[in-house]
Amino acid sequence: MRTPINAPIHAPADAPADLPALSCDAAPPGSLAEVTADCGPDPLPRIRATLQGGVLALSLAGEFDHYTSAPLRRLLGEGADRGARRLVLDTALVTFCDSALLHALDQWARGGGRVELATVSRSVRLLLTTAARVRHPVPGGPFSG
Repeated sequence: MRTPINAPIHAPADAPADLPALSCDAAPPGSLAEVTADCGPDPLPRIRATLQGGVLALSLAGEFDHYTSAPLRRLLGEGADRGARRLVLDTALVTFCDSALLHALDQWARGGGRVELATVSRSVRLLLTTAARVRHPVPGGPFSG
């Protein structure tokens, strides 16, 4: 596909210039755009980061799971390597997360870092609440190996 770098991503490079963008607000009733436009939250994970004075501030948006959390893990590792010991997290726009996010935060804490939550989405709150309720297996108990 020979799409120019500066071409809009909603239309092929050879599409007519007057082709409307597919968006939830602009779709006429009954049109193909109404049927195919994804009006829900964007699932792609996005991370904004700043590092200043030993504080790594992250703003997360989208979905974070086993497959999409690798950039977050790398960013946390790089922040720790540059001397950050405090992590301030804004997760207001996280629409889905699983244990991969929990594992990344746990690794940060195990490395001597402190985690502070500035804002928490419903998905992150559910994950953290569930994790807090799960008890570690008792040696010799029913869940021990």
